[in-house]
Amino acid sequence: MLKTLEAGLNKVETLLVCAGLLVLIFTVFAAAVLRFFGVDMSVSTDLAQLVFAWVSFIGADLAMRKDKHMGVDMLITKFPLPVLNGIYLFNYILILFFLLFAVRYGIDLCIVNSARKYQTLYISYSFATASCPVGCGLMCISSVKHIVQYIRNIIRHDYSSLVKEEVAA
Repeated sequence: MLKTLEAGLNKVETLLVCAGLLVLIFTVFAAAVLRFFGVDMSVSTDLAQLVFAWVSFIGADLAMRKDKHMGVDMLITKFPLPVLNGIYLFNYILILFFLLFAVRYGIDLCIVNSARKYQTLYISYSFATASCPVGCGLMCISSVKHIVQYIRNIIRHDYSSLVKEEVAA
């Protein structure tokens, strides 16, 4: 059941990010073309800011879930797999605490920004700031999933999940 729920969440997030990027690209491109012809499209700035915030946080969760965040691992890959597992476990615990902090204060930021309005969209700025606690909450779920996997590796003494295939250049 958890795998089905995760697959569904993955599809929804992928759809939202793709649709958001499409809106973002179209809005910015249309604003640039219309500005060339002297037409003011000031709503595009606010819309692009709103969509970019959501695409960034949801896309960050997609990358975290698939373990595709950029990183430099030249040094730590030289360690034995049990030590590497411990390093990853420690990192994800730190990440989880940071994300919980971001969720907590992101909610406060939404409350503070509830009265602030976009100039052209006539909606609360909280719609943009809500992307932080929602996205960080989703990343908390992904972090817990990784932490459980690393703890499971320790219990089973099986570190085969840490062995990554070489990427061909």
